[in-house]
Parts: sequence; structure tokens; C-alpha cells
Amino acid sequence: MVLRSTPTALKAAPMVLPFRQIFNTFLYRATTSSGSRLRAISPDYVLEVSALSRPLHLGVLYNAQKDQLIPGNLWKTEDMMSKTCDSPHSNKSFQVAMSESFSEKTSLLDVSDSVKASFLCGLVEVEGSAKYLNNKTTSTHQCQATLRYNVTTELKQLMISELEPPNPELLEKAEKRNATHVVIGVLYGADALMEFHEMASDDSSKKEIHVNLTVMLNKLPSYEINADGSVKMDDEDKKKVKNFKCTFFGDFLLKEPPSTYEEAVKVYKKLPSLLGEKGENAVPVKVWLFPLSKLTGTESKLKRMISETLVSQVEKVMDEFHQAEMRTNDLLKSSKEIKAEDIVHKLETFQSSLRDFTAQFQRKIADLIPAIRGGNMEETALKDLLKSQDASGFSGKEMEQWLDEKETEIKIVTQTIEELNEITNHKIIYPGHDLDILLMNPVSRYNAVFSFTSLNYVEPYLKKISNAVQLPERTDLSTPEQDPREAFPWYLGSLRPKFFKDSLSLLKSNISTPEQDPIEEVPWYKRPNAWENQKLAVQVFGEIDLEQDHKVISYIPHAGVTGATVYGYLQGHQIHSFACKVTLDPSTAHLNLSLTQNDSQVGYSRETQPWDDYPTRFDSWWQVLSKEPLIERCYWIVNWTAKCFIGVAYESMERKGKGYDSVLGGNEKSWCVEQDNGSYSVWYNNSNYTDSISVSNTDSVAVYLDRKAGKLSFYGLNSNTHTLTLLHTFNIKFTNEVLYAGFTLGSEDSFMSVAYIPY
Repeated sequence: MVLRSTPTALKAAPMVLPFRQIFNTFLYRATTSSGSRLRAISPDYVLEVSALSRPLHLGVLYNAQKDQLIPGNLWKTEDMMSKTCDSPHSNKSFQVAMSESFSEKTSLLDVSDSVKASFLCGLVEVEGSAKYLNNKTTSTHQCQATLRYNVTTELKQLMISELEPPNPELLEKAEKRNATHVVIGVLYGADALMEFHEMASDDSSKKEIHVNLTVMLNKLPSYEINADGSVKMDDEDKKKVKNFKCTFFGDFLLKEPPSTYEEAVKVYKKLPSLLGEKGENAVPVKVWLFPLSKLTGTESKLKRMISETLVSQVEKVMDEFHQAEMRTNDLLKSSKEIKAEDIVHKLETFQSSLRDFTAQFQRKIADLIPAIRGGNMEETALKDLLKSQDASGFSGKEMEQWLDEKETEIKIVTQTIEELNEITNHKIIYPGHDLDILLMNPVSRYNAVFSFTSLNYVEPYLKKISNAVQLPERTDLSTPEQDPREAFPWYLGSLRPKFFKDSLSLLKSNISTPEQDPIEEVPWYKRPNAWENQKLAVQVFGEIDLEQDHKVISYIPHAGVTGATVYGYLQGHQIHSFACKVTLDPSTAHLNLSLTQNDSQVGYSRETQPWDDYPTRFDSWWQVLSKEPLIERCYWIVNWTAKCFIGVAYESMERKGKGYDSVLGGNEKSWCVEQDNGSYSVWYNNSNYTDSISVSNTDSVAVYLDRKAGKLSFYGLNSNTHTLTLLHTFNIKFTNEVLYAGFTLGSEDSFMSVAYIPY
């Protein structure tokens, strides 16, 4: 509805004129105008309204506060027909526009601001071609454009100077039904909207499709129909429109709506004939309303209109809700494809809250708009509602930020799965019945599970929007401020190599692992190890020598391992993650070694340590072994400074003397990598198995042992770029003798620390 004076307030009503004088004035302006467009001739108090295919014929009563039709008439139909002036208004137009948002659709249909506001909050029910406004895209991958064919036929006006004044009782009844205006002018015509869409695979293809849609829709009227009824198109154009889907919205009665581009061409050619020879099938497209207050001499019930700025803000909010809904649909589809149920649950929670909040927001606007128009409330009430919406967590910015994080999370998981499946596809099984059946199968002696461990975390944002979805007794949409302890998604943790899990023996436990504490607000997010854990877990999983059916991907949560890890199972029992805890054994350490940080670090000490002289202690080489034996499959990381030797050794390796039989890599009972400022050599039985390998910018060594498969691998690790470089893999037929991790200092400046996650 467009107010003839200003967008925010009606002009003060002039002195009430005698009934016939009012209409004589109006008719005089109409009949002496240079054209038949009532828009240019109506007084300031006459309202122009988009009909939206509603049956707004002459004499229909109207509630301008709610933009709704009111049953009943002020005059008899035959009286109005005899006092109607018809003026030809033949016009045709053709437009093409993108139509993926509500604002684009209302712009294409030229919907007036007031009717737009009423439609947005559900006050207006549309018909015919205007049902196009209800058609929403469901995916951000959906490219959509609309062809609008518009025709007008005639303008009808009541010759109200010749009408008798309406019966006072009818006027009173109309006012009791909350009628504020009566229709005194109708522009007839029809709209046909053909909405075409095609799905895009990515952003680049979306741009191409948008261009193609625009070009081909503009060309549509130019095609001719062949004698056989087919569309005269070349092969290149047919290829361009092959994937177009069409949805028709119109005031024209069709036997069958078009669903393809070529069908749309045929329908377009028939449209002019479907209005009838005399345009008898036309419908109202625009109407003009006269205030009842001018007839009754009472104060107008329409005090002011909603400002265009506020209407635009409401429209923007509804577009943001729709955009968030589409993105959620896309992310739900992606997360279901990778069976990430934790992410699915969060997205469904968000979507449910968004839909509830949207409905509540619309209901509040539906209450405010008539009250503001009727003068019972000020516009500030709507401004306050918009402010509370912006603070609720459902602002466009906050929704976009949270959905960006979910999208990033899904992409990381998806890309990791793709990396794991580069050679062989692995099943994805969510923790529960199906995974338990696989792991407890007595035929399956060994199984390995690559697990994303950190998707099940509490998010304050979801709590915030849940609070914003108001209960019936609440009157505002505002929510308490968010806890300043901001929580980050797991993949944003800073990165340095500290990870993995303790494993000494079989853990006779259930297959499932303890859930993260739901009370904690993502306690792991500050842990600086997510990327290393995930990257190394991928490496470990890839090197496990098991058949495809015994290696699966899952989402077993674990509060102690951020990102991902690999779980090993023996006949249904979890034996360990292949990441293991390694601590240094003081009873094996040379007396000039200093063990610190709970026996996780070793350096040179000029002062002799006051330790007892155990038979297991090295007395010549600056060496120490681990407390824990290395069982089955293990993975650990050692950070180094200066020259160091890192490896594994059998328990029976010699401990005394300066010979090669008591140093890592110098005998048949030990294997090691020598590191000297980024230059690596791999040793076994006093033989160098590699020439010096220079790997720049590494500060750690990762070791992977798979006793069953007979593999021992050494990696250079850059903790800043998270890059692993394979140095060497030994293929070994291990005996049943116990193995330990070994560490040797090559100089007084040497220092090593074992990275692990204790639990």
C-alpha cells in the first residue's frame, strides 16, 4: 500500500465535505486527467494497494490496518455496475530477474511497502500469481531466476458522484467489522511468472548458471514454434537449458503448467489469448481505496503508515532467516552423508530454534503493525523488536558465523574421510548397535577404528538461541548476555605436538568410550593439538595392515584426545589408541641424565644423580629407556634440541660398556633415528640405512610401531606447518621379547621431551 502523502504519516483529514461534493471533486479530477491512471489523479487520502491477485473488486470493503478484505458492501451490486466508468488500459511488459530472496521477488512483482510488511508477518493471504511470493528456495546451491509477463487491460472506477450515500446502518456495520476503506478503483490485468532453477555444484558453477539463466530467459520470447509444435531452437541452446526446471505461478488458467524450458516457450506464446477476447479473464492487479472516515465524518482509523526504512529492515531480517534456513539444509545434507550425527543433531537443534523464533517474530510483527497503523502504538515498538531480535543470537551476523563454523567443521571431516579413502573406501559407522556388532564379531580378531573424537561438545551459542525462543509468558525476545568465556570449535585449537593416549595392556572394557562431560563448555578447545592428532591419526590408520572390512571410520568421543585418534580392538575389546603414553624410566637412565616433568623430559646433568646402580642402568652411553613396554601398535612423538638418537630396543640389549652392543642402533637388538639439527640418519646393527636426510624446519620425531605387521617407521615433524616427512620404515620380524622406547643424548646441549596426553 503506497500512501499518497508521506511514508510515515497521513495528512490531517480536511473538514468533512458533504458526501456528493467529495465525490464530485474526485470524479472531476479523474475525468479531466490527461490519462486513465488513477495514480496521478487521486487525492492524498486515497491509498494505492497491490492486489496480489486477491478479489478486490469495486465496492469491496478493506481493513488497511491489516491489509485484509472485509465481507460486505456499502451499495448494491446493480447500483455500482450502473455507476462504473471503464477506461481501456492496455499494456504489456516482460521482465527477467534473479529470484532467490524475498526482496528480489517483491521487487519483481512491484509489491508496495505496506502490503509487503503485512505479507511478511502473515496478515495477507495471496492468490494466483502472487503465490510466487510463498515459493522459497531450499538450498544455497539452487540458482533461480524468474520471467515475468505482465499485462493490464482496463481501469474501472466508481462514478460515485452519481451514487446515493450509503445506508448509515451499513456504514456502522462496516466499521464494526474493522473496515477502514472501500475499493473505488481497480486496474485489471494478469501476471505470469515462470521461475526457472538449476542446481550448482559449487560457487564457480553458480556464477555460470546465473549468467546462463539470465541470457536464456531474455531469449525466451524470441523463439518460434515449428509446424509440428516443437520449439525452434539450435542444439547449443538446447544444451544450455537441458537442466532447467520450471515452476509456473499465474493468473492464467492453464491445462498443464510448464516444467521445462521448451514447455515454457509454448505457454508464453499462448498467454495473450488466455485472457479472453475482451479480457474477461483478467484479475485485479492494483486497487485504490477511499477512507470510510470521509463518509462518516469520524476520525480515521488509519493514523500512520510504517516507514519504508522499517519495512526494509523487517524484509532484511526475513531474508536472513531464509538464508540461514537454506544453509542449514545444505549442511544437514552434507553431515548426513558422512554420518556425523553429533553435527546433525546440532544443526537440527539450530533449525528447530530458528523456525520457532521466526514464527514468534512474525506473530509479534503481526500484532504491532495494525497497532502502529491504528495509532495505538508508536513505531519505536517495532524498532525495539528489531533491536531485541538483533541481540537474540538470530542476527544475520551471528547465524552466519555459527554456520560458517559448522561448514568448516564438516569440510574438515569430509576432507579427512576423502584422504582416508584415497586408496580404499572405508565404512563410516556411527557409535552404537552397528559398530558394536562389527567389533564384537568373534571372527574379527583385530579391528581398527579411525575416530573423530571432538564433535560432541557443548556450544554456548545453541544455549543462547534456545533461551531466545521465548516461552508464552515472556514478552520480549532479548536474552541474557553470552558467557564471556568464548568457546571455539575443536578445529581452531592452536597447534603443537602434544598428544595421544596411554596404553600398557588390554583394557577389558566396553567398546564404547566415556562421553565428554556435557556440563563443561567445550573444555578441550584450548588444547593445542587438534591438527597434529588428526594428521598423525590419518598416517597411522593408513599404515595399519588389516583387511578393508576391519578398518572403519567412526565418531567415538574422547575428552582426552582432541581432533582424532585411532582405536584398536581385539575380539571386541578396546586395547588402546595407537597413540601411547611414554615416560622415562629412572632405573635405566645414565647417572649424568636429568629427568624432569614427571619423567617426560631428559637432558644432560654435570652433577651425577644419586640413583642406585641397577643392572638395567646404562653406565657409558647417555641413554634411557621407557617405563612402558611397547604393545602391538604404538605412536609417540619426541621433541628434540641438538643431537639426539630416538628409537626402540629389546629388553635384552646390553646396558654396560662403551661398545656398539649397548647403544641404540649399534646392534641387532635396537633401531633408531639419529637427529642432528634437522639432518637425519637411520641406524640398525651399526649400519646406516639411509644417507643423511636433510629435512628443514623440523623440531620433532614421530615414531610408529606395529609389531604384528612388523613395521617400525620414523618421521620428521614440523610442529608449525604440521608436516610429516617419512624418514624410513623398517620391515622387521619381531620376536616375543619386550620392546621399549629408547633415547640417547648426543651432546651436553641435547634435550628431549616426550609429547603425550595423559589419561
